[in-house]
Amino acid sequence: MLIIIGILIISAFIIYVELPSLKKGGAKTIWAFSILLIMGLTLNIAIILNATIISPLDVIIYIFQPISDFLKITLLK
Repeated sequence: MLIIIGILIISAFIIYVELPSLKKGGAKTIWAFSILLIMGLTLNIAIILNATIISPLDVIIYIFQPISDFLKITLLK
């Protein structure tokens, strides 16, 4: 639990340091920074809590495996 609080404190410090310079870049820059920071925080906390994190490759395999099987069947006949 202390590690999670430490990560949150570090991310708050990062926001405190980086936000003034990001305001010059506009709203899109702030949104991109916020989304990436939240994604990183979420993944770090999930790793600390030993949660199962699926790989993006598993999703790609799930989508393209039926297509691959269909092509193997039709091209090998």
